[in-house]
Amino acid sequence: MDSIILKPRKYQEKILNEVIRKSDTNTNILIELDCGLGKRYLQYSLINEQFAGKKILLILQASSSLYETYSYLKKLVNEDEISMIDNRIPSPMRSQILAKSRVVLCLPTTLMNTIRKNPSCADDFDLVIINEIDQIIRRLGSQSSLKQPYAKLFRIFKNSTIIGMSGTLRDNHYVVDTDQLHIRQELATLRKTMGNTFVISMDSIMDTDIQAYIQSTIIIPTSVTDPRLQNISSILDEKIESVKNEILRQIKAHNFGFYKKIKQDSTLLFGPLPVSSELLIKFKNGYLIRKYLWSMTGEQSKKHLYRFGLSREEINQLPMVPNKFLQLRRYLETHRKTVIICSYLSSVDLIQTLSTKWGFHTIKVTGQTTGLARTEEIEKFRATSKPAVAILSNVGERDLDLPEADQMIIFDLVRTTKTVYQKMKRTRGGICRLLFYEDTREEHKVKSVVTNILTRYNWSVQLAETSLSAKAQII
Repeated sequence: MDSIILKPRKYQEKILNEVIRKSDTNTNILIELDCGLGKRYLQYSLINEQFAGKKILLILQASSSLYETYSYLKKLVNEDEISMIDNRIPSPMRSQILAKSRVVLCLPTTLMNTIRKNPSCADDFDLVIINEIDQIIRRLGSQSSLKQPYAKLFRIFKNSTIIGMSGTLRDNHYVVDTDQLHIRQELATLRKTMGNTFVISMDSIMDTDIQAYIQSTIIIPTSVTDPRLQNISSILDEKIESVKNEILRQIKAHNFGFYKKIKQDSTLLFGPLPVSSELLIKFKNGYLIRKYLWSMTGEQSKKHLYRFGLSREEINQLPMVPNKFLQLRRYLETHRKTVIICSYLSSVDLIQTLSTKWGFHTIKVTGQTTGLARTEEIEKFRATSKPAVAILSNVGERDLDLPEADQMIIFDLVRTTKTVYQKMKRTRGGICRLLFYEDTREEHKVKSVVTNILTRYNWSVQLAETSLSAKAQII
């Protein structure tokens, strides 16, 4: 048994004491605890110590997290008290488990489907713990800000104490109504949804021993030079700008008040607009194709560029293997174990081919990797003493932690600050390189995201101060 099970750290003890104090006042609780600081331990302690004898439901957001958490808790909690339900278990048996077990782990959709068939099976839960509660919010919502089936689940468990846990509660989300796009804080949305809610944030536990357990990540924004790709990126920028100007021209002519709002807040361009659907789709496709250009192999991105209207002469400038892929070798050679995260399967496959050719022990995990194969591949990466590379797709990296790696490379960046931060923390510290093509809009995106991360998570990240070379410079 791990020593953390026997004796909580001081910050964990403070969190647990606050939970007990507030639960006695019929208050729901939101806990923000950064990656790697022991949310599973808190779940164990709540189940086995603080609320021993109470009926508890633990809702996870992904099947991999469900099975891993169940395996962890089963070793520590009386086996007669803890159960798990998933869609492989027949519905009548799931109902029995919910009705009879003291502690039940589940996914939200499986839970809701079971309750629909037997509404009384979930009546008696004293406590509902929602893991990664930030994930229940839609990044862009219209009818509801919550993903299904959470609006219904909150109503069903309105008489239970709800404890939501997350690594971070500091991001925004977007709500679209019939008029325009609105930006909301996810923390505010969760508090409104849950009702009477007390928040335990990272800031509120900084006076404990927590700094001793935070593993800082050094961010290295790393530029890549590729003149041919940079030229095509510039051509694409001009075409996107042309479509944008036509949208603004039409809005200005028909709704000058809304035009003025857009000039003050450009995010409104990504909500409902009073222009033709054809023009709107072309505008949004331009941003998506530009991401393809920065992220995909030459062969894949050429198809999208052609459909957007670039000429064959312009498209044929694009190299089949852009320099982002080739520059990886220099960074892999300077570290023992590296994790690379990228968005597209074609890029994962090419990076695997190249890194294997360069002599690295290479594994890949994507959304297409089965549970057993995923476990086997990750164990190979952890166990090998050779220089190794783990290549993960955005889907494959979910709920996966690899502290064995001393370097992470984010091959192509999403704009959501929290998502990038959570990716960075998969390696629990060390170096994180954010690749971008210099003199493109990708460079501006990286600057913006890095600035936000340094502001919101200053206890856990720092920016490297020196450049590596003329072609791999720090912003």
